[in-house]
Amino acid sequence: METERDQGQVNAVAAAIRELAAAVRAAVPEPPVDPDALLTAEEVGELLQLSPRTLKDQAAVGVLPHHRFGKHYRFTRGDVAEIVRLSAAPVKPPRRRVSVADVAQDFRAA
Repeated sequence: METERDQGQVNAVAAAIRELAAAVRAAVPEPPVDPDALLTAEEVGELLQLSPRTLKDQAAVGVLPHHRFGKHYRFTRGDVAEIVRLSAAPVKPPRRRVSVADVAQDFRAA
């Protein structure tokens, strides 16, 4: 009896996951038909949930891969994949600042 209840819970969770996956698939915009298409900062921002202004600013300083045509920033699918890869890279944690008083106290304690 316990096994039947556990199986019922598993089935309910599996159904909820399938429903959630379908909702996510429906919400995600379709990729461009042309694999060589250039995307605007607005389109990339919508895909990656980033501000177009942030994308343009980061591209302008050379942090993000892009193509520039006059004052217009454009991104290929390869650029978008590289942006995603860069965002997944671990960020070096900031150095811990230690006050002189803490160092002196540690020195006295030793």
